[in-house]
Amino acid sequence: METPDFKRVIRGYDPGAVDQAWAETDRQLSEAYAAHKELRLQINSLREQNSEWGNRLKHYEQIEKDLRDALLSAQRAANQVKDEAAKQAEELIQSARSESETLLSEATRISESVRTEVETKLVEKQMEILKIEEQIQELAAQKTELQTQVDQAIHYLEMVKGLFTSDILSSADQPG
Repeated sequence: METPDFKRVIRGYDPGAVDQAWAETDRQLSEAYAAHKELRLQINSLREQNSEWGNRLKHYEQIEKDLRDALLSAQRAANQVKDEAAKQAEELIQSARSESETLLSEATRISESVRTEVETKLVEKQMEILKIEEQIQELAAQKTELQTQVDQAIHYLEMVKGLFTSDILSSADQPG
């Protein structure tokens, strides 16, 4: 707002100019008041928006905090599950190794037992085979000896037969 410049007249300022200045000042003051009122409304609206945005920001900050807490909890839980799984896997591996070693040891023991049993039976069977072969050789020798005795007996029988035959013939030739 500008300061009005009044012309001086005899007895003070020109009343028309003063009235005109006051009217202009009043008009400007009314405009300024209306603008001020509009600005106040805008400020109040902006304050409400600012308050609303502040509340939203607080809400989003709370959501962010909750999400961070949830993420940290999830990470802790995931790490705990991962550690537990690794521990269980190691226990399973150790158990499997122990069991496989036990099974391998048992299989080796059984294999050795079976191998020893098979070797023992093999030696027994070889001994039986040797005995049977000896018996076969003895029987073959006995057969050969018997064959020789049979051949001799046949030879003696033929000789006796020959002697009987010649004795019979000679007695038949002799008067009697």
